[in-house]
Amino acid sequence: MIRAFVLIQAEPSRIEELVEDLSGMRLAASVIKEVYAVTGRWDLIALIESPDISSLGD
Repeated sequence: MIRAFVLIQAEPSRIEELVEDLSGMRLAASVIKEVYAVTGRWDLIALIESPDISSLGD
């Protein structure tokens, strides 16, 4: 199992909505396990689990 952090830029007005929508979302073989709102250059950080590195890019 591979874990990756993905940094996301978003419209400020949608951050709260995206945290809820992205949490638990399935992407092909990967799953978004957690989503955090942060400050600075990036607006969200998502923790994704995937069976292997090639599935992570799907």
